[in-house]
Amino acid sequence: MSRVPRIILLVTLALGLVMTGCTSAPTPTPGAATGEELPSYQLEINLLGEKDEFFIDNQGVLKSEVEISSADGRISLSADKATTFLDRDGEPLNAINAVIDSKPPLPPEDAYIVGLVYSLEPKGATFDPWLLLTLSYEPEELPEGVRGNDLYIAHHNGSDWSKLPYKRVDTNDHSVTTQIYHSTTFAILGPKKVTPSATPTPTQGAQVGNLAPDFQLNSLEGQTISLSDLKGTPVLINFWATRCPPCVSEMPYLQEIYNEWSETGLMLLAINIGESPTKVKEFLQGHNLSLPVLLDTKQLIASKYEIGAIPTTFFIDKDGIIQERIIGAFPNKAEIEKRLSKIVD
Repeated sequence: MSRVPRIILLVTLALGLVMTGCTSAPTPTPGAATGEELPSYQLEINLLGEKDEFFIDNQGVLKSEVEISSADGRISLSADKATTFLDRDGEPLNAINAVIDSKPPLPPEDAYIVGLVYSLEPKGATFDPWLLLTLSYEPEELPEGVRGNDLYIAHHNGSDWSKLPYKRVDTNDHSVTTQIYHSTTFAILGPKKVTPSATPTPTQGAQVGNLAPDFQLNSLEGQTISLSDLKGTPVLINFWATRCPPCVSEMPYLQEIYNEWSETGLMLLAINIGESPTKVKEFLQGHNLSLPVLLDTKQLIASKYEIGAIPTTFFIDKDGIIQERIIGAFPNKAEIEKRLSKIVD
């Protein structure tokens, strides 16, 4: 090879090496090629002097579960892995401190503060989806008339106490747990028992809001049933007759209600108007019905309940008050169940 081509080749190779070093591709992120995790940051949680550290990433996302309690067990925090902890500016949180509020807000008018009031700092930090807060109490701290199951945790927003919607009460461990979404002031509250004012005795009658008229009737089996004996029990009364096609059409739905709702404490009474026991028994057997039937042979109870058309159904609550009166047949079971919510807890 001549000298000139050899020189040209060397120059070309040198230029290629220089250009290779000037690539415009971005510099690889440290750890990207090796699969290393991005840097973690420490989140210190201090509950009344009991400290522990947990790792979060640069987005504030927790890299492990949190379980920590104060030395005396009066306050605990827990969170699932991947919960996000941010300060009020949206930056990853580096510390949570729980301290006893030495100048706590006054309790609301309708509740007592049970035990100590705690301030979770810094104020305004947020937790997504939530942080579980558990506060404990001593049984002797309960005000008179307040039970453990009545307790709940509330937070103070600077002006008012607000009851937190989620609660789990452990009456054996004497603790209350709730979900919190931000840091502020927290305490266990117990409701004050309000003495009910004396209310007048409702007027007896057959209309909604009236005290249902009492009666005594015999069942097909010869048992005497009194409405007054059913005080404390929700009652569904249906006035009917075998000669009434709409009455017959809704009987299967009443039977289903009897089968499915009796276990809830509901008493269903189908009061037959003006027909003989033999005719009623034959009808029930022919339609495979077993719901309780009372016999108003002389139609005295129908008169008391102002029955002008049948079927007519009354929904009576456990205090004996008529909550709903329906004239006409129900088209399905769901229409009956929709109204049972007014009388069945």
